[in-house]
Amino acid sequence: MSSNLLRTFFIANPTSGAGTVKREWDVIERHLKNTLTEYDVAFTKGPEHATFLAREALRAGWEMVVAVGGDGTINEVTNGFFEQPDPRSHYKLAPDGWMQWRGEELEPINPDAVLGVIPLGTGGDFRRTMGMMGGWQEALAALSSDSTRTIDLGRVGYIDHNGQLDTRVFINIASGGFSGDVDDMMNRSSKRLGGTLGFATATLRSLVKWRNVEVDIRIDDLEETRKKVNMFIAANGQFFGGGMWIAPGSSLTDGQLQLVTLGDVSKLDLVSTLPRVYSGTHLSHDKVSRDKAHQVAVRAVDRAQEVLLDVDGEQPGKLPAVFHVMPGAIKLKT
Repeated sequence: MSSNLLRTFFIANPTSGAGTVKREWDVIERHLKNTLTEYDVAFTKGPEHATFLAREALRAGWEMVVAVGGDGTINEVTNGFFEQPDPRSHYKLAPDGWMQWRGEELEPINPDAVLGVIPLGTGGDFRRTMGMMGGWQEALAALSSDSTRTIDLGRVGYIDHNGQLDTRVFINIASGGFSGDVDDMMNRSSKRLGGTLGFATATLRSLVKWRNVEVDIRIDDLEETRKKVNMFIAANGQFFGGGMWIAPGSSLTDGQLQLVTLGDVSKLDLVSTLPRVYSGTHLSHDKVSRDKAHQVAVRAVDRAQEVLLDVDGEQPGKLPAVFHVMPGAIKLKT
């Protein structure tokens, strides 16, 4: 079916991009009226509202749901393509401190539904992975095309800030360690500086108090290592942190996650290495490792130590966690 005939529901975050969505919406909607046959719009009112709206739209029969906003909005809408799971039936925290996935899959609300994106956020990392750098005009042109791409998603089970099991899907990148601390700092700060400068500022502020953490990493239940790390990254996409090319070569369609680990680097070494991440040349550093995996579990050696996570730019919880891929899980409008 031609995309302009798909019943399309837009979920817009008016605060994304330091208010860009709110400022640009009237112009965007004038283009929508000339492009799509049937559509409706809802604006988010707070955290997790986009997930609720997406679920309700799909249950009501909308065929394409479009996230208008930043990476966090895209993440929330993507989670709304699936029924809300009971984390306790999908994961368990073993007595030895490992988070374990029980093998339960998420239930899609409509397997044929299509996800669309109009990326207008601060960081814009998923749009970099997609190569969608032409602004909302390019995104609107993609929505009216007949092209879709079936892509993988990542999923993570973790401990939330109330100490309970939780889970969420990620479309781009999930990570932990220093990146989780930076994300926490970024989300508690003004985003008026924009993506790259804002994340760079949050990075420097977090660096002052940061100490590398000792973790155990288990890859596909076959390999287990203990190391002190600055951060670890489970990548479905390639970019995070407002333009850092952290996982070059990671693919949205290969049925695997790319695991990138930045080891026990000093603060001085980290400052000199971070600029290389923007060009993807950090992989030659002797304390950076890269692997492919279907599943990665991580736990802190000191169980009392709080190691924060970053999931598509949001900071939902902490270790222990298990990250795993959902091959071919969603149709993306391209």
